[in-house]
Amino acid sequence: MQTITASLANDFKFTLNGEAWTPKDADGSTMAPIVYNDRTYLPARAIAEALGITVGWDADTRTVILGEAPAPVEEEPVEEEPIEEEPIEEEPIEEEPIAPEAELAIEPTGSDFSKSAPADIPINITWGPATAITEITGSALSGAVKINPEADKHYAVTDNGDGTAVLTIKTEITKLLPVDIAMVPEGTTLTLTIAFDNGDKKDFAVTVAK
Repeated sequence: MQTITASLANDFKFTLNGEAWTPKDADGSTMAPIVYNDRTYLPARAIAEALGITVGWDADTRTVILGEAPAPVEEEPVEEEPIEEEPIEEEPIEEEPIAPEAELAIEPTGSDFSKSAPADIPINITWGPATAITEITGSALSGAVKINPEADKHYAVTDNGDGTAVLTIKTEITKLLPVDIAMVPEGTTLTLTIAFDNGDKKDFAVTVAK
């Protein structure tokens, strides 16, 4: 704020809309314009109210407001465009094919038994769904001869631990025959029926040879 020396122009007269008008303060007292540096300054509130203009005062900014105060500028919210995330393509997991379960099998399915040079007969077994041999029975001459070999005594099973095993038919099995093996005609077939713990059965043919 600056201090100045001015003169009150009490002799000034005013006409408003064709009629004599005198500036008045809010309390009704007469207000006179001032003259400073050959310029006339009128009371803003009195002039504005006489013209129907509202007058305001902003103490924070020391601003005289004539008419409506400017509306605060509302900043429009900035709409952020959504970021489109690229879909992540997941590589399909390739499942390893499940190996088909092995089938129960024996190999070979038959063998000669030499009367002159008797020897144990090995049979290769693929267990498949089975895990053990439960019984072996034998028959010959259309069922006229029947034998019941005993485990360990007449046959033995050696498990390989890889789903296979070796069944060994021992020469002692011939002692179950009603006659000495040397008396059995060549070409006679003894059918051994091997029963497994899964309920399956496999036949193995032993043919008497010279």
